[in-house]
Amino acid sequence: MRRRLNQWNSCSLWEHWVLATSIGFLVGLTVIDIVGVATSHFGYIRGTFTLLGALEGVILGFAQWLVLRRHVKHSARWILATVIGILLAWFTGLSISTVTALAYISTSNTIPLVKGLVCLGAVLGGVLGLCQWFVLKQIRFSIWWIVANAFAWALGLLVAFVGTGIVRGSWGVHVLITAATGVAMGAIIGGITGITLVWLLKPYRKPSH
Repeated sequence: MRRRLNQWNSCSLWEHWVLATSIGFLVGLTVIDIVGVATSHFGYIRGTFTLLGALEGVILGFAQWLVLRRHVKHSARWILATVIGILLAWFTGLSISTVTALAYISTSNTIPLVKGLVCLGAVLGGVLGLCQWFVLKQIRFSIWWIVANAFAWALGLLVAFVGTGIVRGSWGVHVLITAATGVAMGAIIGGITGITLVWLLKPYRKPSH
């Protein structure tokens, strides 16, 4: 049963969405980082790359679905849509690993690098938002979901770049920094998309004449 939003539960939905997205990024990026480090000595393996992308999509999609299922019909498709969106982004080279690689590039030209990251994030978010939009398309003005994701991921990727650029010590510190980066990304992306989600799900009222 779809739950209608009002002024009392809108804030609760936003809070739950931010929390779910933050947890999704925390778990997803941490697991991916651990698996990536453990398999790095094998070199690039397409199957592993695909598995990591799918894993990230499942974790994030499931966390968000736990919140979305109470408000959107056919929300079970959200997990699949998120997996497809993440995989499409990964296969076009727009993954978090891209930011990790950029962290080791000289930052003498900071402005072009930041512009590049913003563009990467916008495309990544746009691709993911488009895939998720097919679940939300029955909702009025849902096209704005794509725009919100593009903007949110543009900012989120900048956070990822800062996190991956921090000097690491031991392997444990490496994992902790990755986890903290995941939480920060999730909070930013979840906060922006959460505002959009609340706006989309509020009942539309025609102006009175």
